Amino acid sequence: QSPQLYKQMAIASDFDRVFEVGPVFRAENSNTRRHLCEFVGLDMEMSLGYHYDEVIEVLHAMFVHIFDGLETRCAPELAAVRAQFPSDKPRCAERPTVVHWEEA
Repeated sequence: QSPQLYKQMAIASDFDRVFEVGPVFRAENSNTRRHLCEFVGLDMEMSLGYHYDEVIEVLHAMFVHIFDGLETRCAPELAAVRAQFPSDKPRCAERPTVVHWEEA
């Protein structure tokens, strides 16, 4: 069952933003042990006040919050992973990068 209807009902009920994290199952053929069509998804519905750039700003702030939170709350786990697979901490710009059609 898709949560789309419930998110739209929440928006119609005067919620500005609705976030949902949950399992996603797709009815697709797969010949693997773990189907690529089964994953945990992050879904969002929001009302627009003035411009669709608001969505970009909200998503940017959300991902910065997620990555910063992972670095602080999961530091021991990330250190163990980085010991085997060296990588840098994710870097996020202060403001989202937006390239308009004319500039692209």
